[in-house]
Amino acid sequence: MRRVRLMGAWEIQQALGLGRTRAREIMFRKGFPDPADDTLKLGIVWYEDEVLAWIAANRPPAEDPS
Repeated sequence: MRRVRLMGAWEIQQALGLGRTRAREIMFRKGFPDPADDTLKLGIVWYEDEVLAWIAANRPPAEDPS
């Protein structure tokens, strides 16, 4: 059985490396993965694999600070 991994808004914000406001703009933009569920009391959640695939395809890699 496959284990389903989910991400909430905070985890997506961290994965994007952005502030809360900008991350939320991206999360609700057309083309971002649809939420896995939006009826949980904790908030909206997304499938981790879909979000990480979207980030890899749509965001430039972070620059190496060294």
